Amino acid sequence: MVSVGLGLCMLAALPADAATLYRYINDKGYQEIGYSVPPHLVPNGYDVIDDSGRLIRRVAAQLSEEEYAAKLEHERKLEACEKAYERVHRRYERLEDIDKAEVQFEAQLEESLQNDQANLEYNRTELAKYRESAAGHERKGQIIPERVLDSIEQTERTIRNLTAKIDQSEQSRTTKAEQFDEERRVFQMNGCDEEQLAQANW
Repeated sequence: MVSVGLGLCMLAALPADAATLYRYINDKGYQEIGYSVPPHLVPNGYDVIDDSGRLIRRVAAQLSEEEYAAKLEHERKLEACEKAYERVHRRYERLEDIDKAEVQFEAQLEESLQNDQANLEYNRTELAKYRESAAGHERKGQIIPERVLDSIEQTERTIRNLTAKIDQSEQSRTTKAEQFDEERRVFQMNGCDEEQLAQANW
C-alpha cells in the first residue's frame, strides 16, 4: 500500500479537543462520529468536522499501488496534453496556418533533396572516373598513385554521407507529416478532457 497523507492519518487516530470530531464509516458500514478514528479504519478515509457538523477537512482514502500509479499516469497525460495544446495555439492562429507551414516545409525539403541527389550523382560519376584511372594503372602494371587512392576514399565517404542524409530527409518527410496531422488534431480540441486523454497517445 502507498501511504498518502500518512501523517494526517496518524493524527486522526489521536484524541482531539472537544470542538473537533471525526466522521467515518465503521466496521459495519455505517457512518459514525467520534473524537478519534480507530487506527484500522484510518486508511479508509474520514472527515474532520466541528461540533456543529460543518466539514473542516476531508482526508481521502489511501490509494493502492495500482491506484496511485494510475493517478500519476493520468496526471502525466494531462500535463502533456495541456502543454501540447498551449504550444500549438501559441504557434498557429488558424488551422490554415498549419497547412501553410506544411507546404513550406515540403518545398524546403524537396529543394534540399534535389541538391543532395544532384551532388550524389556528381560524386558517383567522379568515383567511376577515379576507379577507372586506378584500373588503368593496374592494367599497365603500375602502382596506383596515392592521390587517386585518396580521391577514391574521400569520394566514397562523401557518397555514404549524402546517401545517409537523403535517407534521413525522406524519413523526416513521414515524421513531419505525422507531426502536422497531430498539430491539426490538437488545434481542433476543445481542451484536455477525459475523452481527449483516452484517445491520444500522450
